[in-house]
Order: sequence, then C-alpha cells, then structure tokens
Amino acid sequence: MSLINFFDNRRFWGGKRNKFLSKIYFYPLCNRITDIFANIILPIYFRLTKNNPAYSIKENKREGTEKIIVSLTSFPPRLPKLHLVIECLLRQTVKPDAIVLYLTAGQVESIEKLPKKLKELQKRGVEIKLCPDKIRSHTKYYYAMKENPNDIIITVDDDLFYRTDLIERHLAAHREYPNAIIANWVKRILLTTDKYAEWPDGETAELSNRFLLLGVSSVLYPPNSLYKDVFDTQLIIDKCLTADDVWLSCMAILKGTPIYFTKYRYAHLPVRIMNNETLLSVNRERNQVCIDNLNKYYQEKLGTRPFIDLPND
Repeated sequence: MSLINFFDNRRFWGGKRNKFLSKIYFYPLCNRITDIFANIILPIYFRLTKNNPAYSIKENKREGTEKIIVSLTSFPPRLPKLHLVIECLLRQTVKPDAIVLYLTAGQVESIEKLPKKLKELQKRGVEIKLCPDKIRSHTKYYYAMKENPNDIIITVDDDLFYRTDLIERHLAAHREYPNAIIANWVKRILLTTDKYAEWPDGETAELSNRFLLLGVSSVLYPPNSLYKDVFDTQLIIDKCLTADDVWLSCMAILKGTPIYFTKYRYAHLPVRIMNNETLLSVNRERNQVCIDNLNKYYQEKLGTRPFIDLPND
C-alpha cells in the first residue's frame, strides 16, 4: 500500500462511528494526530523517493485521442507546500498526460521566483503557467479547458494529499459514463428549496441532473460538457467570482450534462499550511449569493432558473 493511502485510510471512518466515541471527540482527535504524522512523514518520503523515474510525467502511449490533463491553481500562502500536493499527482497508479499549474501573474512575479521545490517539479514534467489576474479560483479549470477543448480535464485543489488511485477511479467511472461529469463529492439540489444550506451531501453513487459539484475532492470533465458561457470572464466576475463550483455546476445544468457521483472513499487528508486561508467560514453565504445571481440572470436571458427549474431524475 502507498504511504499516502495508508495515512488516508487511517483518517477515514465512514459511517462506522461509535456514538460514545463520537461524543468524546475521539475521531477528530485521531484525525488530528494522523494529520500531524502525515505532514511530518510524507514530506520526508517524497524527498527520499523523488528521483524514482516512475514518479514523473513522460510521454504516455495511451489508446484513444483524448489526453488526460490534471489542472490546478494556487496562491502565495500555499506555494511553499504545494509541491506536496503535486507529488501525490505524480505517484498516481494511472498517469495523466499532463499536470499543469496555472498561477496568476498578479500574485507571482515570475516562475523563477517560485519556491525551489515547486520549480524542481518542472524537471519531472510538471508545467507551470502564468495567467492574467482576473478570475481567482476559476483559474483552476478555465485555461486548461480553453487550451485543450478536446481533452479530459481533471481538477484538484491545492491543499490536500490525494490518494494514488484518484485518476484511476475517475477514469473507471468515465468509461462507464463517458458523457457525464465525474465528481467525488456533491450536494443534491432539492426541488423543494433553493437554499444552498439545506441541500444535503450526496450519499448514493448515481447519475443525476440535480447535483452541485464540490471540487475539493476532484472532478473529471469530459470534452464539451459545459455550457458556452463557461469562458465568459465578465459574467464570471459579475455573477459568480467567489464560487467556481457553483459556476461549473450551472454550466453543466444549462448544457444538460449529468453528473455522476462516485461516492469515492476519500478522507481529505490536509496539507498543513501556516496561516492557511480558506473559504469554509463564508462558503455558504457566498455560494448562496452566486446561486441567486445566476438564477436571476438566466431567468432573464433564457427564461430558466438553473438551480430551481430542474428536471426530476
């Protein structure tokens, strides 16, 4: 078993939780201890094994014409630890054709001034590109999709250790549902309410037109799976700048692309970052504002409210 997967398994408890142990906060304590040890041991493991030729991106001889491109973005406070996330992507059981890190030029002066451990990943095939500073977290998918319209794009976040079977599992689901977006974590959009806070997490692996994507667990987008407005930067800025998951979900709904929820066993093992900035405390409020914005805009433009006028599955 991969050392990454070992720590991820230690952190995963699923639904098998003892009520008494839950009351005394046993599981959060165990997870915290696992996080600490993982963030001590995994960096050492990566450093000792980084020269293994298997842990690099080479020219893949893959059947079919679609390339598999892993895309991510980040910002300055996370850059010193970002190499740890990318190390997980380099150690996948199924290698992608490319791993591309898109950074905004307004936050990063030059690639040469990036942390040394991050720059060194270029020697192993990782691409780093500077982009205009416009669309914040949307940078994660925007340029990859625009530059590679006929390829599979897999997005990941920049502060997690990803299991080594992430891409393998994505592609297995993609083969079964080739026209669907593949997501490892979703919210179920309820027809009875348009309130984001009341939408439950997905529980059963299934194909649906009523899921909202949660990109932290990684998402696979097949070619041409999103509505034509997906690259409208002004619309993104005006209506949905702070919620890329809401925007991408809206684009899938408008395109009529279903989402397959995998129920992939993943524990969100975090890369511990000093003074890390997250949106967790304000996500609900920001997501709701963006949902309302898009419902109003598309009702006026197309006569439909994407997150309300949904078909029954």
